[in-house]
Amino acid sequence: MQINLLLVLCLTITNLTAQDIKKPKHWGIHFGYSTQQTAPFHSIDYDFEQGHVLGQFRLKNHTFKKIDIQFFAEGGYYYAQHQLINKWFTSTKYFNHFPEDFHQEMLQKKPIHQVVFNAAVEIVHFLNPKTQVFGYAAIGPIWTSQQTERLAKGFAFSDNIGVGVKFKLSQKMWLSNMVVIRHESNANLKFPNSGHNTLGVRVGLVFNLADPQKGAAQLSSLQKL
Repeated sequence: MQINLLLVLCLTITNLTAQDIKKPKHWGIHFGYSTQQTAPFHSIDYDFEQGHVLGQFRLKNHTFKKIDIQFFAEGGYYYAQHQLINKWFTSTKYFNHFPEDFHQEMLQKKPIHQVVFNAAVEIVHFLNPKTQVFGYAAIGPIWTSQQTERLAKGFAFSDNIGVGVKFKLSQKMWLSNMVVIRHESNANLKFPNSGHNTLGVRVGLVFNLADPQKGAAQLSSLQKL
């Protein structure tokens, strides 16, 4: 299911990019923190938290009345820390060729490095010329450096959904703030595949979000509706 969704979104973005290759592009840089140690995911059996930096490049924008639909390509780096708290939270009988010290290894806090690429979409509504609210969804492949009792090392996917608000700082720069839910799993390509779930916040700067003249024309037309 994850692979099919990723292919559909990537093909859509590729087609939109080919149609819009001569138009100015917009980009952003975002920083975030997320954890599973909070509702709705909070588990007392293990700890998992992440920090990340994510670059975002807008490929296409469609306007329908008061709504903008924006398509993005994303790439970034996640740094996570994981520690199994409850030794009996997982069973080693399902692991192939697991080491004898598997539980002991999982009980140690360890760093996890991830490289991510996403195809993303935002649905944006202008509250006024200086404020936007938006919904966000993204899916894409990741490479993860360490195995946990919930996710195998190597190739996997991440699904992301969120909501946020953007504030205009200058003619070509906006401040983006959002809450994001993230799920990591590998579509059952490897075991284990229970995955990691986190809730977090993301803050970033978005540059050249809209051409000033085009943006003014769009807002003027919106106010007439």
